[in-house]
Amino acid sequence: MKNPYAPGFWCAIAALVLLSATYFYGIMLAHQIDTALIFLDSAAALIAVMAIVVVAVASVQGQRIKKRQCERGKTLVLIWDTKVALRRVETVFDRYFWGSYWQPGRTFQEVMGELTGTPLEKSLETLKKQCLELDKQIAEDGRHWLNNARELSDVATAMARERYQLDFCDPRAEVTGGAVINRDFEVLVYTWTARLKSFDHQLDEIEVQYS
Repeated sequence: MKNPYAPGFWCAIAALVLLSATYFYGIMLAHQIDTALIFLDSAAALIAVMAIVVVAVASVQGQRIKKRQCERGKTLVLIWDTKVALRRVETVFDRYFWGSYWQPGRTFQEVMGELTGTPLEKSLETLKKQCLELDKQIAEDGRHWLNNARELSDVATAMARERYQLDFCDPRAEVTGGAVINRDFEVLVYTWTARLKSFDHQLDEIEVQYS
């Protein structure tokens, strides 16, 4: 960032040089005092105009810097809020699929492998709203962050349906040593993990950019 006081410094140097030149010019024209005084008055007027210009430029630059800092601060807050929403999704996801929350038959939607009305769906919707706000603030290519959230939501929905198939012993699944293995579900787990890490990494990068 450029120093906003640099123009004032160079203008002060220019004013000093101009005054010195005026002084020596006045000495040279000692026998023409009126001419020297007129020249001195002109130089003083020029310096005054330069001072006004410097003050105006410095004021404009100060306002721009202040506005830029406010926008930067607002962007950082949105990034942090998005990170919080993403952590919430990750926590609820783990509890939903690997914890005690998953109980087939709780609702008709869950029986059918849907996320409707579940805490995971609500946390994903919160993340989408937060990403939309972040897109409005910084995205130059449309809805980059919202698309990231939608991709996570799509994977979670697909996993819920596959989990439903597992709980009802999908005949496509392989059984090895009493454990049910579903290749599609494994791929979805890997996809979820990869996209979650990518999302988190992108947020870290943009946070550094605006810090």
